[in-house]
Amino acid sequence: MLALTRIRHISHCIEANMEKLSEPLLLNRELCLKYKERLTSFYYSNIKSCFFMYSFTYEEAERKIEGLIEHVSNGSAMVYGVFDSDELIGYVWAYEHTFREEIRIYVNEIHVDETYRNRGIGKQLLSSVENLARGRGYKALYIHAEGDNDGAIRLYQNEGYEIERVQLRKAL
Repeated sequence: MLALTRIRHISHCIEANMEKLSEPLLLNRELCLKYKERLTSFYYSNIKSCFFMYSFTYEEAERKIEGLIEHVSNGSAMVYGVFDSDELIGYVWAYEHTFREEIRIYVNEIHVDETYRNRGIGKQLLSSVENLARGRGYKALYIHAEGDNDGAIRLYQNEGYEIERVQLRKAL
C-alpha cells in the first residue's frame, strides 16, 4: 500500500511539473537570438551523439544555429520551442524541401533536454510542425534518425512516420 501511495505521489508531482511547461511556441528571430546558446548546445549535443561526427566542433554548431536564425528571419524555416518557465527545454527545426519530386517539410532537428524526455514533449513539437505544414497545404513531412536511436525511431513511428529508405555506411 505504501508503494502505491508513493507511486501516486510521484505521478502527481510529475503532472504538477508538467503544468509549468509551455505548449510549443513558434519562435521568431528575437526568441531564437535570445535562446541562441541553448539552441546551439542542443544542436551540438545531437550531432555529437552521431557516431561518425567526432570532429564536429561547437563553433560549427554555432554557425548552424546562426543559419537557423537567418532562415527563421526570412520565413524559410519554422522553429518551435517548449519552455519550463523561461528555460528552453526542447525545440524542433523544420523547413520546406523537395524529396523525390515531392515538396515536403523536412524536420531537420528535434531535441528535448534529457531530464524532460518521455513526457510527450517530442510528440507535441512534431504535432506543431505537422499542424502548421498541413495548414500551409503540404502533403508530407519527413525526418531522419540515427540507426541506433531506438527512442526517436519509436516516437516517429508512433506518430505515423513510415520507413521510406535505409542508409548504410561501410568504413574503409
